Amino acid sequence: MVVEIVMARELTYAAARAKDSGARCDIEAGMAKLLGARTAWSAADNAVQIHGGNGYALEYPISRVLCDARILNIFEGAAEIQAQVIGRGLLAGQRQAAAA
Repeated sequence: MVVEIVMARELTYAAARAKDSGARCDIEAGMAKLLGARTAWSAADNAVQIHGGNGYALEYPISRVLCDARILNIFEGAAEIQAQVIGRGLLAGQRQAAAA
């Protein structure tokens, strides 16, 4: 879980650096959002598994973490939308490179 979290964090930092430099960062930001949401869900799901039956009990905070992680794939652009943003950006970049 830690490896995936670090990867998502570093991708987010790369997107932020691109934005800070004034460059377009649609692809980087989309990848960071997509990976971050997937990583949050994966880590929360693993945490529920580790907690066993208690993971679903409302008395334990992990049940709330799982709900919060799930909504990340819906709010701020669903995973499918983020994948479309990334794909379109990559295709546009390939077209520009081929035209040059």
